[in-house]
Amino acid sequence: MNSVNFLSFKTQADKFRPKIAYSSQPLANFNVKASKIAPLSRDTVSFKGGTNEEYISALDNLDICHEVSRNAQEVNKIFVEILNKYFVGDDEATQQRNKSIFFLKARVKSGYSIVEKVAEKIKGKFNDEEYKDRSEVKVIPPKSPVGIKENIRDISGARIVVKESNSDSMDVVIDNLCKMITSENLVIAEIENNISPDKSAKPYFNSKQLKKLLDAANQARRKNGLSEIELETKTTDYGYMALHIIVDTRNKPQLVKNQGYWSEIQVLGRDVEVLKDIEDFCYKLKKGMSIKSKDVAYRAIRDMFLAAYNDKKYPNVKKNFRLYTIEAYKRQRNRIPTQNVTDDTTNWAYKLPTIEECGFKGKLPHVLDFNLLARILRDCDDLFHVEYNGQAILDAMNKTNNS
Repeated sequence: MNSVNFLSFKTQADKFRPKIAYSSQPLANFNVKASKIAPLSRDTVSFKGGTNEEYISALDNLDICHEVSRNAQEVNKIFVEILNKYFVGDDEATQQRNKSIFFLKARVKSGYSIVEKVAEKIKGKFNDEEYKDRSEVKVIPPKSPVGIKENIRDISGARIVVKESNSDSMDVVIDNLCKMITSENLVIAEIENNISPDKSAKPYFNSKQLKKLLDAANQARRKNGLSEIELETKTTDYGYMALHIIVDTRNKPQLVKNQGYWSEIQVLGRDVEVLKDIEDFCYKLKKGMSIKSKDVAYRAIRDMFLAAYNDKKYPNVKKNFRLYTIEAYKRQRNRIPTQNVTDDTTNWAYKLPTIEECGFKGKLPHVLDFNLLARILRDCDDLFHVEYNGQAILDAMNKTNNS
């Protein structure tokens, strides 16, 4: 494949940039320097489809979404402190117990990502037979921080990434979660166990572990005068595997200043997490659900992916790409983790399952290989970061040079 000339895209930005009024506010990012939890590299969320019309409606909320994102940082900071207490610890015994955990990550969902979630909420109304006339459809959630916070439950979020995804390691994760829930009296609103449609892909947690977690959650809910919840097991379409926990942090005493934010915890293995980053972006491209893909910085990967995904020379390309994704997730879940803590960004240390390895050679265009897509996406991310955060980068460099 010929190398992609990203500079040519950049120089033609004014020509190709869509007529969308992007806010000058930088992408919201959260990283507590004193914390031992790293920032998430990008948001990972699920979408069920979308159209440009939905985005036009959702973009009306962009400034509000940036505001919601900024105000969520204090909530996420306290959430991080709670997680650090139980999954990192200050004493040697706790740290030794948690050695099977690869690392923790935390993030506040950016304003752009919140817009994507707003569009997802609109999608449900557009598909409803009751709303045949789209002129009747109003933006869901409403154009207010309160409505957005109530309907989007993962604006504040953290991810527990496990290195050794065996039963003993998952026992540690469950024990820590249960201790955190009961000791901090956390209200758990939802527990969702995502599993693969491929039965040979081993789930992260067994029924005994999940029951222990559910019992702890319901114990805290009863203590708070709330009804019990049930565990939801979800078979994902594309093979993604992880445990998602929605924590009701809206009314914790220490969060009064910014009440209204839910928080989400994800638990998954390192290898699955690496694949999820690129697979999630591809999913958004297929469904037209990525705000950033409309920017010139992502023109290369957007056009290349969509051309290959709709290539008529490959019969059943869409079905085969879904099956390739399921097989790739299974291989990532079942492999022995080999990644080091340091991400070798020069040599691309995280090798993903190839089209050939998964048995789809000749059935899919080679450009749909996750390894190639991930490399191009990283370059696009770098270009986007410089484009929207260039001045902040220069200011930081000047501050460092002058100190």
